Amino acid sequence: MEIQELDILLRLIIAHLLADFIFQTDARAKSKNSKGLLSISFYIHLLTVGLLTYILLAQWSNWYAPLAIIIVHGLIDQGKVLIKRDNVYIFAIDQLLHIISIVLVWSWITENQFSNLLVHFLSTNNWNDKQLAIFITYLISTIPSGVFVGYLTKQWQTDITTEEDESLKNAGKWIGIIERFLILSFILMNQWTPIGFLLAAKSVFRFGDLKEKKDQKKTEYILIGTLLSFSIAILLGFALQYFINLIE
Repeated sequence: MEIQELDILLRLIIAHLLADFIFQTDARAKSKNSKGLLSISFYIHLLTVGLLTYILLAQWSNWYAPLAIIIVHGLIDQGKVLIKRDNVYIFAIDQLLHIISIVLVWSWITENQFSNLLVHFLSTNNWNDKQLAIFITYLISTIPSGVFVGYLTKQWQTDITTEEDESLKNAGKWIGIIERFLILSFILMNQWTPIGFLLAAKSVFRFGDLKEKKDQKKTEYILIGTLLSFSIAILLGFALQYFINLIE
């Protein structure tokens, strides 16, 4: 079965999201971002990028597209290392460059002109495209959204960090992933009431024991993170619904 042009673009994006966020551990990301070409994690990451691209592209004689993705991805990551800064703007620019490189490779291997991109996007009516778009949105709602929220709240993290912190390791990250999964699912089902219930329930469990004045900063920090997480999930849900309406 021939893969249509939009399918190829969506598959390349999925490969990027899986390699950059799902299959990259925090330890490897830290080593890669600090040492760059001198880190074995850097090359493991690029190998993962190429392998996932090759598998999801499913064009077994096409080795040059995954190779091109590997080279460009490596250049972008090494550039981030040389900048020696890590904030929400660098993160956003890094991901934007990756997406642009993916679109360029996609245009190259499909011999598609940029002028035809909008036409293909609007005229494609394929159930597989809908499935892939949903998968991409759920992927973005997991670790990429969590990383983005982390950057946005980074300026306050030192204010609430204490030596006696009894929080479970990575508990906040997984709570955020689950809540965004639920919100996206509720939006796709056009069920808004459970979203309000979810926000109220989380408020009770997360803020119920933060009554002392000394916990005010931590309460505000958690509230900001929660509202950002909910907002991102809702915006992703709206964007996904808009995309689905275009292709149906």
